Amino acid sequence: MRKLDTILFDLDGTLINTNEIIIKSFNSTFNQYFPNLNISREKIITFIGPTLFETYIKYTDDTSLIEKIIVSFREFYGKYEFGNFEIYPQVEEVIKNLYGLGYNLGIVTSKFKTAAWPSFTYYGLEKYFKVFVALDDVENPKPNKEPIITALSRFPTHNKAIMIGDNQTDILAGKNAGIYSAGVSWSLKGKEHLEEVSPNFMLSDMKDIYRIIKIIDKE
Repeated sequence: MRKLDTILFDLDGTLINTNEIIIKSFNSTFNQYFPNLNISREKIITFIGPTLFETYIKYTDDTSLIEKIIVSFREFYGKYEFGNFEIYPQVEEVIKNLYGLGYNLGIVTSKFKTAAWPSFTYYGLEKYFKVFVALDDVENPKPNKEPIITALSRFPTHNKAIMIGDNQTDILAGKNAGIYSAGVSWSLKGKEHLEEVSPNFMLSDMKDIYRIIKIIDKE
């Protein structure tokens, strides 16, 4: 008998590899607004996951300046996005199959929808996801439970659910909402980084989700 019927995914770094364009966008804004800072690639990688505001507030308390920086980030990202992202292996096949099997599929991202939508729709993934929760939809982003609760509330019915992502915030959001959580081993920050927050599962590749479904359904 199926117990797990709802699968929530983060988008960037989980289903679609946008890491390089995100890194380039951070480089652009730091060069423009904080030219005296030497921000390494390793440091920029730590910015992936949290909201842009949460990152830039660490470097200035001028909220009006932060708004300008975020606009610049999005302009750079939008200008150079295409050609700088790719879908991860097996994602299309697995998502299509899960949809065909009748699973509730949802996206929970810390991006605003306008920023997340182009890469998402480029691969036609919108055909398979009934729910898309972006930063616009909540007051409190991941790791707060609000994005998860919001996503679950948009399905007509649901039983057990899991949140899958490439950042600690994804894992913690799932935990805070009282559902299963899983990390992806292809996270740019590394498998070990995700294991620090003790996800219930770790995907070795996209098809590994079938193993996790079997485990949960047998509980």
